[in-house]
Amino acid sequence: MTHSIYQMRKITGLTCLLGVLPVALWAKDFWEEKPFTSWSQKEALRILSDSPWGKIQHITLQSNEWDLGGVTTPSGNVPPPISSPEGGAVGRTGDVQGDPSSGRNAPGARVPAYGGEPGSVSRSVPFQVTWYSSAKVRQAIGRLGQLAGGVSTEQINSFVQQPVENYIIAVSGQLMKPLEQTTLESLKGKTFLISKKVKNKKLELKEYVSPKDRKDGLALFTFPRELEGKPSLDAADEEVQFVAELAGLQIKTTFKLAKMMTDGKLDI
Repeated sequence: MTHSIYQMRKITGLTCLLGVLPVALWAKDFWEEKPFTSWSQKEALRILSDSPWGKIQHITLQSNEWDLGGVTTPSGNVPPPISSPEGGAVGRTGDVQGDPSSGRNAPGARVPAYGGEPGSVSRSVPFQVTWYSSAKVRQAIGRLGQLAGGVSTEQINSFVQQPVENYIIAVSGQLMKPLEQTTLESLKGKTFLISKKVKNKKLELKEYVSPKDRKDGLALFTFPRELEGKPSLDAADEEVQFVAELAGLQIKTTFKLAKMMTDGKLDI
């Protein structure tokens, strides 16, 4: 009798566990369940730093090649703060019009300061890498502008809904001097979007906007959305790696396209 009761309890416990597993496995992320206008500040910042569209990457910089004292963006702010609807350069640079990110005094996404002992040869520096041309990133930026105040719903909707001609990768951080000192010419041949699945598929850098030319301090890397009339990237590529190399700095960030979907469509 005791053995039978034990077996029944065991089966009941297993059944309960199996009933819970599908819920855990199929639970949706907040960006799938909630409209972006309902995101909290924490949720909007997560899109930019810890989501399929945004990553924090720690990169080692050599102190003998760059003046590590030249912190050009506010300490602890990645990306630079969101405040008003006046973004950076617009037009031929492939920038997004009406970007509500500018100014340098509102709170941004917090990341650890760059590490390393005083006098050491190198420093580990956190950079934020986002797929800036995606609707999700623009929604996050728009929502942060809305929460900070001074940005109308009309401005946010215009910013979020406008088509973006090219793919744009944004890099921001506490120490942007290497990116301020580089140029489009020096980046060409060393900066790509690389497909994991399709051998030898490399999208070459089309345009570059230095952080010193923008109010928000973002470095923008632009790549062609179409080649010979066809999409240059699609879900079949599976993963895409953003690679940028310049003296003293190498950025390599991988994006998984299968997770970068909005309403069943690739959102990049």
